[in-house]
Amino acid sequence: MKDLLKIYRRYILTAAATGLLILFFNLALFVVFQAVQFGYKMVPGYEGWNMEGLSAMLTLEDGSYSLSEDGCRRVDTEFAFAMLIGREGQILWSRNLPEDIPRSYSLTDIASMSRWYLMDYPVKIWTRPDGLFVAAPPKGSLWKHRLEFPASYIKAFPVFLLVFFLGNLLLAFALAFLFGHRFYTSLKPLAKGIESLEGKEVLHLPERGIAGSLAGKLNQVSEVLFRQNQLLKKRDDARTSWIAGVSHDIRTPLSLIMGHGDSLSKSSHLSPEEQKEALSIQENSLQIKKLIADLNLASKLEYNSCPLRLKPYAPAALLRSLAAWYMNNVPDSRYPLTLDIEPALESIALTGDPDLLSRAFRNLTDNSIRHNPTGCILHIDARLLSGQVQISFSDTGKGIPVGIVKTLYRPAAAPKGEEENISPPHIMGLRIVKQIVEAHGGTLKFELQKDICRTAVILLPAGDIPPE
Repeated sequence: MKDLLKIYRRYILTAAATGLLILFFNLALFVVFQAVQFGYKMVPGYEGWNMEGLSAMLTLEDGSYSLSEDGCRRVDTEFAFAMLIGREGQILWSRNLPEDIPRSYSLTDIASMSRWYLMDYPVKIWTRPDGLFVAAPPKGSLWKHRLEFPASYIKAFPVFLLVFFLGNLLLAFALAFLFGHRFYTSLKPLAKGIESLEGKEVLHLPERGIAGSLAGKLNQVSEVLFRQNQLLKKRDDARTSWIAGVSHDIRTPLSLIMGHGDSLSKSSHLSPEEQKEALSIQENSLQIKKLIADLNLASKLEYNSCPLRLKPYAPAALLRSLAAWYMNNVPDSRYPLTLDIEPALESIALTGDPDLLSRAFRNLTDNSIRHNPTGCILHIDARLLSGQVQISFSDTGKGIPVGIVKTLYRPAAAPKGEEENISPPHIMGLRIVKQIVEAHGGTLKFELQKDICRTAVILLPAGDIPPE
């Protein structure tokens, strides 16, 4: 919904800005039009319809009027005709005067043509000491209209312009808000539908308005996702039930095999070689039992069917109990274990499932022992780092190949042939570690050294760390 409100605000601002840009563009266009049409007349040296300059070119010599060559050129090219009306109303001089133009004028005629037209000619006049100089542009070349405004109107004109601008501004925002609100109300159901598009239920969005077609598509997609999720859930439930059933069915005969193997390994009627074979049966049966338990746990963690038994625990104490268990259950001197706990970690208490975490820690130490039959040194280092508890497991053995780590973090099943040389128990143990750590909100990563990962690092959120 926040994204939708962001789109809503941006839509309103964009629409308002568009309206303002159109307003300013129109004003600018009007100013440019005025400049193109009339601005050139204000340029110094422009002659055009400059009546004062044209009138000055008409001079009186020896009792007769004459117009200069430049004046004649201007009258011939820019005006239909020109004339000089004396004080008594008679024409003293003319050039290109049409036949239908009167040859004498009264005060009324002069007053009328000075404001309007003379026989449809838009005349222009200039007062001279000897009379009135008249020049008429061609018919239809000039539009004349009487404009009169009260002084109060002129004084109020700036206020009018301000009100005009603010009115346009408010109108632009009002229209933008109206259109934006309609757009928002049309998209709001779509936004809610997208947020709830998890396949848990089929959407029934109204398929009307400007977003009706999109709502219809979302309804179809939600129905497809719902069906797919139902099929996936059914498949996952069947897979979990199958694993649990197989594990249960194997448990009884496997216990019998382990019991018989233990009895045979201790029987005095068997030769040492036969006792050794019986012991091998017992050890491999234990390995199968552990593999089945790992498979069950991995399946439950993957489908979130293994609830965490959350309770407060101290990471330092949990690691010490792991070291004690290791000393008691791995007496082989080829696998010495060292534990280094930062003093600042002693007072830290976290919330989690200590049994599952101990299982993850033991998986890492067991991997070091299992894959280094000639022996190696195991080291566990725990410390606080940037608000997290960092627990590092490393050994001096052959390490973990990069291919196994890539397989562990591959989201989908690897292509055929890529995992052929990787033993499933190896991946299963690390996968359980990864699932347990992620179930606690943590991260499992590996430090690479020359294409070999020799250190597994578990990062667990420490929450609020008490001050020292």
